[in-house]
Amino acid sequence: MLGSVAAADSTRIWRAAQSPKNDKRVVKDRLDSRNNHGQDDSFLNAVGAVWPDDFDKTAAGYMASTGFLIDRCHVLTNMHTVYIDALVMEPAIGKSVSFAVGQTAGYGNGGAFQGLKFLLTGTVIAHGDSIIVDHLVHNPENDWALIRLEAKVDESIRPMTLASVDIARVPKNRQLSIAGFPVDRRRMRRDRLDLKDLWGSDGKVVSVVSASTDGALIESTIQATRGSSGSPLYGNFDGQIIVIGMHQGIRGNGIDVSEDIPNLQIFFTPAVLTRIRNAQGRTPCT
Repeated sequence: MLGSVAAADSTRIWRAAQSPKNDKRVVKDRLDSRNNHGQDDSFLNAVGAVWPDDFDKTAAGYMASTGFLIDRCHVLTNMHTVYIDALVMEPAIGKSVSFAVGQTAGYGNGGAFQGLKFLLTGTVIAHGDSIIVDHLVHNPENDWALIRLEAKVDESIRPMTLASVDIARVPKNRQLSIAGFPVDRRRMRRDRLDLKDLWGSDGKVVSVVSASTDGALIESTIQATRGSSGSPLYGNFDGQIIVIGMHQGIRGNGIDVSEDIPNLQIFFTPAVLTRIRNAQGRTPCT
């Protein structure tokens, strides 16, 4: 026991030493607004951890990335978070995945999966047209996958609202945010990584890149690292929190971002949302 505690403490110290000084990511408490300076972040309780079932060490949280509920049985994430081979071209649907969601109460991390309350299994039912070569995603604007869970998530967790907004509503310097589970911010607990803390990052739009007729990308100063893939990209539009995209990839270390070295998020075009919603309609929550 003593050795495990010492190892965990050493890991935390090492990560703190390695973290860039300008890292502005913050923990988002989904259950208690008093821990967020009074800000209600309960809508983020729909953000969870997702991972492929056929990979070693997933039970320890090493390969988990981020996904989020868009209704009570469908989860949206990046294609590259669930198809993790070096070469991926037109992968078959039906891939088995797991999804853990819902912040546990109190300070402990006891739950279905290291601090998350509900653990469910599901399968990929649709995905974008991206190609992965040597683990690099080509066509990143189409790097999405839709998962149908085998059971509905508890009604206490409210799904997130998706919408396609006009590009004119996301001009340069507009603030947007993501929330997810970056690997460098997961604490070691014995031989497992803790996923209780959800980390949020705010940033400004650098540009919107229309990469194809079907999809587009946002370049921004939002900070992210490995594991943030699949995090919802959201903003306040007319007084409502709307998910308008999803985190896709980083440049450099993902923290020292600027207009010259921006990170990348998928921007939901009407064509992308139509494909996602059609797949939802074919596999309704029952």
